[in-house]
Amino acid sequence: MICYKCGSVLGSGRLCLRCGADVSVYKKIVRLSNGYYNAGLEKARVRDLTGAAEALNRSLQFDKKNTQARNLLGLVYYEMGEIVEALSQWVISKNLQPKNNPADGYLERVQGEKADLERMNQAVKKFNQALDNARHDSEDLAVIQLRGVIGQHPRYLKAYQLLSLLYIHQGEYSKANRILKRALQIDKGNTYCQKYQREIRGKLSKPIKQVSYQEQQMAQQAAEDVIVPTYRERPRVLQLLLGLVTGVVVCGCAYIFLIAPTQARETSNRWNQTAITYNEQIEERDSEISTLNSTVSQLQSEMETMQNQMDQFTGENGTITNYDRLLEAVNYYQNSDWANLATSFASVQPEQVDSAAFGTIYNFLQDFINSGGIVDNIFQSGMDLFDNSQFPEARAVFESCLELDPQYDAAIYYIGLCYEASGDDTTAATYFQRIVDEFPQSEYYQRAYSRVS
Repeated sequence: MICYKCGSVLGSGRLCLRCGADVSVYKKIVRLSNGYYNAGLEKARVRDLTGAAEALNRSLQFDKKNTQARNLLGLVYYEMGEIVEALSQWVISKNLQPKNNPADGYLERVQGEKADLERMNQAVKKFNQALDNARHDSEDLAVIQLRGVIGQHPRYLKAYQLLSLLYIHQGEYSKANRILKRALQIDKGNTYCQKYQREIRGKLSKPIKQVSYQEQQMAQQAAEDVIVPTYRERPRVLQLLLGLVTGVVVCGCAYIFLIAPTQARETSNRWNQTAITYNEQIEERDSEISTLNSTVSQLQSEMETMQNQMDQFTGENGTITNYDRLLEAVNYYQNSDWANLATSFASVQPEQVDSAAFGTIYNFLQDFINSGGIVDNIFQSGMDLFDNSQFPEARAVFESCLELDPQYDAAIYYIGLCYEASGDDTTAATYFQRIVDEFPQSEYYQRAYSRVS
C-alpha cells in the first residue's frame, strides 16, 4: 500500500515511516475499496453483471484511484453492451496509471475492431428508434427493429428488456420468456429481467380443458339409453344376434355422435396450434430476412461513412481525444499552470461527449476560468516569459488572455511589443493602433500612441 501523501510504501503501523502522516483511516478506506472490488470480481465470474457493477461502483466511491476496480467495471459495462461507459472507465484508468495498465490493451482492442464498434453504434441508434416507436404506439415496428438490434449487438441488455416488455404487452408470454432467458444468460443478476419473469410465470401454465354443455348432455343421454334388464332368461340364438346387432349399432352411434366429434376437434386444434406455431416461425424468419436484406443494402453506404463516424471516438475531435484534453486541463489546474490550462481547456469540445461526469468537470473548470482571476495569473506568467526575452512564447500567453477577455488592454499592448521585438513592426503597429482607437483611458495609451505617431 502506498502513502497518499509522499508515495512511499506503508508499513503495518498507523503512521507513515517516511513523512509521519496518520494513515489509519486511509488504510481502512483502501481495504473497503479492495473488499468491494473482490466482491465485484466474484459476481462477475458467475455472470452476475448487475451485482458486479454495483459492487465496483461502490469500490470506486471509496477509492477513485483503484484502477483494478475501474478496469473490471469497464469490462462489465462492455459485456452488458454499454460501450461508451466502458471506454470512459478505461480512459480514466489510463490517465490515473499511465504505465503497466491493462486499460491500454482494452482501448487498443476496441480501436482495432472498428467494424464491431460501428456495428454496436448502429445497434444503439436502432434501439433509440425502436424506443421512440414503442412510445408512439408502433409496437410491431419496434419489435422488428429490436430483433435487428439483438442480431447486430447480441449482448445489448437494454434491447432484450424492451423487447420482452413489448411481448408481454402483446400477450406473447412464451416469446417474452425466451427473450428473458437469453438475457439472463448474459447477466444472471439482472433485476429487471428477473422481475419480468416473475410477472409472466403464472401466465405460462396450461389452461384446464373445459367440457362443453352439449358434450355433457350427449354423455348423459347415452347413459340413459343403457337398458338394465329386470330378469334373466335363457338366451336364444335370435335374441343373441339381435342383442349383438343392437350393441354394435349403439356403439357405432356412440362413436359417431360422441367420440368421433371430440377426436376431430382435438385433431383440428392440434393442427391449428401447429399451423400457428409454424406461421409465427415463418414471420420471425421473414422479419430476420427483411432485416438482413436491409442491412446488405445499406452496407456499401455505411462502409463509406465508417471512418467519419469512427472519428467520433478516436479522431482529432472524438470522445477519447476530448477526455484526454479535459484530463490534461485538470492536471494543469492542479499544478497551477494557468497559461497551459487556458490553452488546453480551449481545445475541449464538450458537445462531442455525452457524459454527466464529463460535463460536471468541464463546467467546474469553465466557471473557474470565467471568474476572471485566471486572466491576471495568465498575464503574469506571460510577463515572466517577456522579461526573459522569450517573445514568441510570451505572445502566445498574451493571446490566451485575449481569448478569455478580448478587452484586456495590457495583453493587447504587450502582444504588440512581442511582435516589435521579433522584428514584425507592421503587425505590432496594428495592436498599438487598437490601444489608441479603443482604449483612450488605458495606462498604455501614451506609450502606444508614441509608437504609431
